[in-house]
Amino acid sequence: MGRKSPKNKSELPSLAWFARQANPFQDSARLLERLKLETCETKFLEWKSTPPIGANVSVRLKYRMVKAVISFANTDGGFVLFGLDSKGQWSGFTEADLRETDPAALAELINGCVSPELSGLNFAKLESAGRIYPVLHTPPSLLMPHMTTKEISERLPDGKTAIHLNKHAVYCRYLAKSDLATPAQFARIISLRTDYLKTELLRRVREIEVPVFKPGTKSVSTAPTILRVSMASKDKSLPAVRITRNASEATGLIVHEELSNALFDEINNVLDANNLLARNRPEFVFGFEIYYRIYAERQHIEQSPEKISLLARAGVKFYAPTCFWVLRMTPNDIALLIKEILTNEKATQNRLACRMAMLLGPKVAQWMKKFFDKKWSNHAQPPEHYFAFKKMIAKGFDTDSRLVALQTSNNSELELPSENNSVKFSSLLASSQQTGVFLSKACMGVFGGDMHQRSLCRALDIATYGSEFRKMEDNVYSALQKLE
Repeated sequence: MGRKSPKNKSELPSLAWFARQANPFQDSARLLERLKLETCETKFLEWKSTPPIGANVSVRLKYRMVKAVISFANTDGGFVLFGLDSKGQWSGFTEADLRETDPAALAELINGCVSPELSGLNFAKLESAGRIYPVLHTPPSLLMPHMTTKEISERLPDGKTAIHLNKHAVYCRYLAKSDLATPAQFARIISLRTDYLKTELLRRVREIEVPVFKPGTKSVSTAPTILRVSMASKDKSLPAVRITRNASEATGLIVHEELSNALFDEINNVLDANNLLARNRPEFVFGFEIYYRIYAERQHIEQSPEKISLLARAGVKFYAPTCFWVLRMTPNDIALLIKEILTNEKATQNRLACRMAMLLGPKVAQWMKKFFDKKWSNHAQPPEHYFAFKKMIAKGFDTDSRLVALQTSNNSELELPSENNSVKFSSLLASSQQTGVFLSKACMGVFGGDMHQRSLCRALDIATYGSEFRKMEDNVYSALQKLE
């Protein structure tokens, strides 16, 4: 028997509870029931009558949606529900209506307007009475404040200009409205951001086992030895710091709350610390900012197979530049990485795989096309990267594969904030050494908080290293065939 519909809201968690979850679509049935009980737009809910994205979606509606998403991230999270009219009547869509709705394109639209990027967006299509209702969920962000990076305006028929999105604005949610943050909201955001940074610092502190030589012997003790570190302070009125291995002598575990900049002077120390915190698991436990810091000094990394594999998979996870690592992997490991990416349904990672295949050459590209055709050709709504890859294949391999992979041209330009200038791709492709310098500067920009340079890093990465992939084509193709 199916689930009995609730008679009132008290039988379900509140919409606020759903909005604050990392992924409320894990319980999509109850979420749909809760949404159906909402009779108006609220602090956690906004309605749209059109699809999320597409040729028939007006500029006004598109960027009102973007504004709502940003305001949810800066407040307590929320949902944009598509397929309801202004009165809240559920009309929904067909699959044909949503043909242009691609979650990856939707995320790119939103993140192209905000810094730092919103990494926790969730998208799902809920079904009711034979109709489809797309839902975009934004959890409350730990990286707030999220600020707009561009102004979106539109010239109206009467000659006036309507501004749909202000530049350098911080939007928050007030009842059923998205508006500029007030001083009180800024104070709340600063307080939450400070608490988060403290929590992140404490989260990286661990009690670790330290091998100790037994006095008078040459053996090493296998018993756990705990180092308890007290807070260092310049305040002379505080008691002196004492470090002890004896837990019974310690009055408490206190944390030094200041990190030295020297920690990152030798970039390999970061990977050693990662190995320690991950307890030797092949997992990159630091955030994407640290990854970009490492990539800025990629030539100085000790290139063991384990570290290269770890960093390549971290780059894929963060949808970040990763060509340098991939080129230093064996053909078998590259084939395994490609298969892992294609197994993952995340659209951004699949786009990365498409670019990699084009760089490797026609054999690998045709292999991937067959893989996609088998998976998506008879599907009612193939993802956007499937069509994008078909366009890449159609261009062939007479043009520079780096341009095809990036879907751009020689005369297109990239803005380089570090140079305060725009450079044509023709110049970038002509000097991989200089382009590599631009790439390192852009990575440092991301590490410094400029999230808008993440897409620039991906483009510069392919421009710098893309031409080196072709020499691996035959071996990678053979490895992919063996994995089938």
